Amino acid sequence: MQIEKLKLDGKGRIVLPAKFREYLGLTTGDEIFASLDEKTQSLVLSGHAEREVYLLKIEMGDAPGTLAKLAKVLADNKVDLISTESHSITRMQNAVWRVVCKLKKEKIDKIKKELKKNGAVSVEVNLL
Repeated sequence: MQIEKLKLDGKGRIVLPAKFREYLGLTTGDEIFASLDEKTQSLVLSGHAEREVYLLKIEMGDAPGTLAKLAKVLADNKVDLISTESHSITRMQNAVWRVVCKLKKEKIDKIKKELKKNGAVSVEVNLL
């Protein structure tokens, strides 16, 4: 892992070091994902060259096996996962799973229904 100290400018911007941009294959105009981990207070940046990418925010019960059931729904519907992150909100009560993915727009309603049948309390879908 490489670590660099960066400085925010007056508009809250940072400049990614050239060696980071080169390693990720990023050039001017490329889009990147920024993920905030509230628990560890860390920011993760990752490059992507995808179009029509969605963020699913799935709230669920925090029982063993719930995440596996929901993952199976996505797999059965041929959802292409790019990045995922899950964590308990209140242990053994509720949790959240954020999924950055590619999926067919016309399948969103079907996927949401199936997720809810398999343990999701709520499902938000947003185009990134």
